[in-house]
Amino acid sequence: MTSRILGIELRRSAAPASGALIAALGVAGLWSLVLSGQASLWDTQWTTLAAFGRIMLVVLWPLAAGAGVWQVQRDLRCGTGELLGTTALPARRRMLPTAVALGLCLVLGYAATLAVGAIRVSGSTSRFHTGWLPVAAVGALSLVAAAWSGMGIGRLFPSAYTAPVLVVACFLLLLAPIQLAKSGAPGRAALLSPVLVEKVDEFSTVAGSVSLAQAVWFGGLAAGGLTLVLLARRRTAITAAAAPVLSGLLAAIPLLGAAPVSGLRQDPAAVAEVCTRDGGPVVCVTRAHEQGLSSLVGPARRALQLLAKLPDPPSSVHEVTGERTGPQPADEVWLHSDNYAPGQGWPGNGDDELVVRILAGAGTRPCDPVDYRTRAIAAAWLYGSYPAPGLRVTPGEETSARDAAWQALTALPVADQTRRIAAVRAAGLHCQDDPAAALTGGGR
Repeated sequence: MTSRILGIELRRSAAPASGALIAALGVAGLWSLVLSGQASLWDTQWTTLAAFGRIMLVVLWPLAAGAGVWQVQRDLRCGTGELLGTTALPARRRMLPTAVALGLCLVLGYAATLAVGAIRVSGSTSRFHTGWLPVAAVGALSLVAAAWSGMGIGRLFPSAYTAPVLVVACFLLLLAPIQLAKSGAPGRAALLSPVLVEKVDEFSTVAGSVSLAQAVWFGGLAAGGLTLVLLARRRTAITAAAAPVLSGLLAAIPLLGAAPVSGLRQDPAAVAEVCTRDGGPVVCVTRAHEQGLSSLVGPARRALQLLAKLPDPPSSVHEVTGERTGPQPADEVWLHSDNYAPGQGWPGNGDDELVVRILAGAGTRPCDPVDYRTRAIAAAWLYGSYPAPGLRVTPGEETSARDAAWQALTALPVADQTRRIAAVRAAGLHCQDDPAAALTGGGR
């Protein structure tokens, strides 16, 4: 295969149109979320962009397979298949440039989608890393595997119905693990799909062993499809194509077995702390939310001042994720990362609401099950007014019950009030005692 022949294929085949279709649909998928106000699903971090690109493969992957069938049946549609079969040029020399051109255009179309998304992501985060590239590369490789497998199937079944039947079959195949995930864990078999079933947030990424296993699996699938395309004899082609496909599958299974069932892991770089260094009380956020540090400093330090009325008050504020386990240090305030809205920042119409969020539970993380009433009462007492700004009654909770708890607390002498709020904080530090009992003066 020469560059001249490849150039002819790029100009005259359907490969450029197939790549353009992938790019157009991919960009449309990204911008449809922007227009609907859901851009934070992909534009907050580089990993979420790569992950959403993989999610869109539920549509792009079947189309790539259909493009492979369409491309390989070009001679059949033109009525020249029998004529070309009588020439001395081997089939593999005629079909290899076609396969390479199609694979190249699909990869470029997928890369164009990510490049367009990267423009928006680069403005949303200052944290650039290369950990998202394997996730994106596996997605591109899977498109090549789909296209070459489609070409092989199209050569085995030279019918006008092959392409639409294969597109529908691939779509239903990819949809199955997604539907299974809604009713429970789909299992590790779902990791063989090019589509990411589990949601990737700004603190998680695809495990390295999973990306490696998927690369091996799709590499074997691509090799098997290409073998079907290049070998002229049907029986020989099927036997030879099965070898790389099975080899890729057998090599991928042990790698997937060593990975988490979800296929995801926490990104240590994303959860690493970024802290203030101005000599004041320390305020820390995760690196993924580094842009929100400056807007958190004022409310966090004000919350520390209000917490100073408790015995042994905390001296620093730290944003933590749900994966943070173990007892909370007594000298720290923990603010759950769910309070940060990607693309929007910390919640509330003003700093007062954020201060109250920090004071919830007397500066402790939510313990399961979450006692919203006790957390809200503690925040209001520390803030100095009831109801405190931003505190809303949760579904299923009665306003009268919260009002009664507040009145019962404030009817006590100030020293007793302080002691009970301190007990609420102590219960929240270890997530072992009952915070409601601590608020009412009861035991564990």
